[in-house]
Amino acid sequence: MAPHPTSVRPDSAASPTPEDPARTAVMAPRGLTAYFVIAFAFSWIAWWAGARLIGGGNPLPAVLVGGFGPAVAAVAVTWATLGRSGVGALFRRYSIGRRGLLTPYLVAASAVAAVAASAAVPIYLEGTAVDGAQLRAALALAPANFLLIALAGGGNEELGWRGFALPRLQGALSPLAANAVLGGVWAVWHAPLFGMEGTVQSTMYFPAYALLCVGLTVVLGCVFNSARGGLLATVFAHTAVNVVSGLKGAAVGDAAGAGEVALVGLAAVVLALATRGNLALRRPRGAEDRSAD
Repeated sequence: MAPHPTSVRPDSAASPTPEDPARTAVMAPRGLTAYFVIAFAFSWIAWWAGARLIGGGNPLPAVLVGGFGPAVAAVAVTWATLGRSGVGALFRRYSIGRRGLLTPYLVAASAVAAVAASAAVPIYLEGTAVDGAQLRAALALAPANFLLIALAGGGNEELGWRGFALPRLQGALSPLAANAVLGGVWAVWHAPLFGMEGTVQSTMYFPAYALLCVGLTVVLGCVFNSARGGLLATVFAHTAVNVVSGLKGAAVGDAAGAGEVALVGLAAVVLALATRGNLALRRPRGAEDRSAD
């Protein structure tokens, strides 16, 4: 009597393992419009109200509150479209394991080095003297500033910009185009701060700042993709860039000057060329097979 064959579903071997939503850098662009509306509304209302409440005082509290707009929007839209499990996956992007090892941090170092190197431009081309006292004071505060920026001064934005928006933009556009668009949106999102006395942006020229945002977004997009959709490396990169930019400003007073814009832009171009425009993006499993059908 012949043995009965093992019962196997015909398509079980061919079915790809579902991609973990906490580890993919490409998603369907569902909810993007609602996300941007909520992020802008939350931040701009907070900054508008804060500017009137402080009446020329320290704008930092209002700036910090408004900075949570991208994260609030990411959680709200994810809950509405994907439910509790989707929100859980969104926060699991902060997990550590299997996130590209050192590669994302080496990519991040390119932007940090570009910002630091830009301090040499006013020193050697314009004869600007380094303010040693200001630099030492800023260095003493750097560890505390790093923690503050990571939690509430820039790093907190990553849940929204990279955790929610970028995967969906990369689901609709090429990686380079998606990051360029996100960089432009990021710059416009900051626009109210240019009219708020006492903010860093109030001392900057918006077109230069917008170019800087696009360049940084390309670098951060490459960090995110090489970290396989992880956010810890992008939080580190965003925070480190802000801290080093602050140190540079204390030393030579050149906030988002031409040198910084040019060198960060160069880092972005090098990464785009080195990755052939895909910015280290790995398509979800099975995507290649589906595209070949």
